[in-house]
Amino acid sequence: MQTLATHDQRLTWTQTFYAQLPPERLPAGRQQFGCFGCDPPDADGRVRIHFTNYDTDGTSPLSRAKIGARRQDLHALFTYVQQTHAEAEHSVLGGSWLYHFEAYRRLFPPVYGASRVVQEGNAHLQGQTCWGQFLDHREAIRPGLREQLFANLAKVDIPRLWEAFPVPTYTVQAPIQAFYDLYQVGAQSY
Repeated sequence: MQTLATHDQRLTWTQTFYAQLPPERLPAGRQQFGCFGCDPPDADGRVRIHFTNYDTDGTSPLSRAKIGARRQDLHALFTYVQQTHAEAEHSVLGGSWLYHFEAYRRLFPPVYGASRVVQEGNAHLQGQTCWGQFLDHREAIRPGLREQLFANLAKVDIPRLWEAFPVPTYTVQAPIQAFYDLYQVGAQSY
């Protein structure tokens, strides 16, 4: 990196290096179902879900054409949870900038999306929870959001760094039964 003369050369090198990395390992206990994953229930019986774009066809995984595929992912996930984790009896939790978009919220029970609250504090400023907003579904940088972040950084109060991000990160939660009902978990077929 030190031998590269320009920002564009360093960016190209970094993207090439990242693209050549071996597949990412899932955290211990996490199960993956298409683009959605879940952690085992916590001590209070709550299940945390995660989204990762595993589609490779060049089309957004949240496009209208893929609603059925994403709901099948979620049906498989919640079928697994119901069959494997009897202790998952409380709620489903999520945290992401993606809850800002109707294209994402439409995949879930309305009560889940309606519960969204902006995450405050700097503790969540790592990983895709907030940084993913700067990449499109092809993993290319979104220049408009990048420039907005840079402009916001110039005026943000550092103890409130999360406010510099163009799209806020939200926390959401809803009763797990709302997910079982929507995805017809336990029904003959989805």
